[in-house]
Amino acid sequence: MTTFVDLFCGAGGSSTGLVNAGWELLLAANHWERAIETHSANHPPADHLCADVSQYDMRRLPRAEALWASPICTELSPAGGRAKRKAPMPGQHMLEGFDLGEDALTRTRATFWDVLRATEVWRYKAVICENVVEALSWELFDIWLSGMRRLGYTHQIVSASSAHIGGSGNSPAPQWRDRIYLVFVAEGV
Repeated sequence: MTTFVDLFCGAGGSSTGLVNAGWELLLAANHWERAIETHSANHPPADHLCADVSQYDMRRLPRAEALWASPICTELSPAGGRAKRKAPMPGQHMLEGFDLGEDALTRTRATFWDVLRATEVWRYKAVICENVVEALSWELFDIWLSGMRRLGYTHQIVSASSAHIGGSGNSPAPQWRDRIYLVFVAEGV
């Protein structure tokens, strides 16, 4: 069984997918208390960390074989205000009434660096980052990617619309944005 850590875990959708695939979640981290409360309810066996990951000492993370990370993308995505949707997306009503608060929104920055910091410490066999396609247009993306290569990782970028990924007993995600998956594998694995 592959062990993993989930950085910027949100409510736990990605963790659920990996656990359903047979992986073991060791720790999930997020800066937003409501996300950690929800994730903890969805994944009680795992440890949970409510902290600003950008200020966290990565040496304190548990040793795991893989890292899943969804760096905060609010500033890069249509969700950050670039393009407002006229009609609510399916499932969007579930978030109504929850105020992220100014504190949570101020942390929406290029948290990709935290992925690099954790990887430098733990040298995971695999690192998977999920994000919006617009993340590829971040002006420092190439520098960040070269950092992962410098740490000894090969990579592949996969793009898919979450609304089209699903199958028998696995409904597609209730959103229409295209997503990217940055898949890194350590050399020799």
